[in-house]
Amino acid sequence: MTDVRSQYGRVPLDAVQLLRAQVDEVHTRLETTFGDWLRDLEPSWPPPGSQPVAVFIHAATVEDIAVQTLLRGVGPLFATSWAGRGPAQYSTTNLAPVRQYARDVFAATHAYLAALSSDAASQEVDLSRLELGRPTVGWVVSRFVVLELAQLCGELVGAVQVSKAAGY
Repeated sequence: MTDVRSQYGRVPLDAVQLLRAQVDEVHTRLETTFGDWLRDLEPSWPPPGSQPVAVFIHAATVEDIAVQTLLRGVGPLFATSWAGRGPAQYSTTNLAPVRQYARDVFAATHAYLAALSSDAASQEVDLSRLELGRPTVGWVVSRFVVLELAQLCGELVGAVQVSKAAGY
């Protein structure tokens, strides 16, 4: 993961750069929180609880749908390149597929944002079928990636704390 403080912290940012920085930061926090929890569990592997895993998968899936389906207009990775590989059908004895699915989603988002221009970020997205009108691409990224994942990161921290308090 990129250290966003050194990459973005010293120069004025435009709206697209700010979105990229925020997405990088939330990815880093999710991966760090989940990875630290897994490392702490290694002596008592496999993990007896799965709430942190479910929250982590949920975060990756929300981002997958937002970027692939809402913004790019294609199927989400879990239904295309991950079809049949089942990140949602994980085993607590092998979480490598879950982590790889999340990395693939994060990489796809990074690639999408790397190619996003200010003009493209200002384009409208028709979300009227979801009763959200016609917001901009930037709003969709802000709402369904940055904000949603930040909230899920908070849930992940809480799930990890509960897991640790229970002794695993």
